[in-house]
Amino acid sequence: MSFSDSAAPSAAKTQPSAQDTQKLIALLNTMMPLLLRIQSQPFEQHSPIASPGPFLENPVLDQQAAANLVEDMTADLLRSLSAYLDNYAEQHPALNNCVGLITQAADCFALRDYAQSFGLIWQAYRLITALRASNPHLPPPRAVAQPGQSPATQLH
Repeated sequence: MSFSDSAAPSAAKTQPSAQDTQKLIALLNTMMPLLLRIQSQPFEQHSPIASPGPFLENPVLDQQAAANLVEDMTADLLRSLSAYLDNYAEQHPALNNCVGLITQAADCFALRDYAQSFGLIWQAYRLITALRASNPHLPPPRAVAQPGQSPATQLH
């Protein structure tokens, strides 16, 4: 699924289809148990499994890669949403309801509770989407900070 950032002459090119949206929702719903499972598995060091390559079919490396992926995705989303709220919450006071969610998500992230952090980010996106449905002047979350502006929540 790809979205164009450039101004397209038709709404069909810039809006996701209903089928794409349903796929995304299903993906998010299936991601939460995966995040919980990854987080709950202890990290144990094993020697690489004998295979055509030392990094193929290695559950320990798979778990580490998945945890790193989730951590990076969550950190990027928190930075993006923090910058978004820094830019637009004063102009659109209804966005202040998202600040608590993102603050809580950052706290969970700091505790390495990525599943909870991701769930709170998802709730913030849902709230922003509902607010945008009633206020077409509210920019989308991908309308992030201008160069030189810093997010309110520092992650590292």
